[in-house]
Amino acid sequence: MNKSNTVTVRISAKAIIIRKDKILLVRYKSDSDEWYTLPGGGQRFGETLTQTLIRECLEETTYKIKPARLVFVREYIGSNHEFAEFDKDVHQVELMFLASITDKNPDIRNLSHNADRDQIGAQWISLGDVINLPIFPLALRPFIVENSFSRGSPIYLGDVN
Repeated sequence: MNKSNTVTVRISAKAIIIRKDKILLVRYKSDSDEWYTLPGGGQRFGETLTQTLIRECLEETTYKIKPARLVFVREYIGSNHEFAEFDKDVHQVELMFLASITDKNPDIRNLSHNADRDQIGAQWISLGDVINLPIFPLALRPFIVENSFSRGSPIYLGDVN
């Protein structure tokens, strides 16, 4: 539990940014592992989800972005997954939006940037290479590889890691 002994659910906004058959991912490394996630992060009190997304993407990738539409909703209840030893008190709801970079000619280089703990950079990865990456949530891999994001209602991925 958190310091005040109350249970909380963290709301997070994430960006799916695809440009020229590459996706922008945030790269992390700990003493024992390396993994990737979509850029984004926790919503602050009084901040809209799109404001959260814009702020977090700028912090983690240095890119200014424009959120588009919501495509996925994911829950992560830490006690239900392989990292339960570390994440047993984590319950997070992630809302994943398609987004674009606002600069007309962005420099799409790999960025050595560390806004978050364990973050070692932001990286443009070819869509086809995502299938072999340790990306979280893993349930996103097939959607990213196929560049398949439903035009209908958002897809609820469930409690997945």
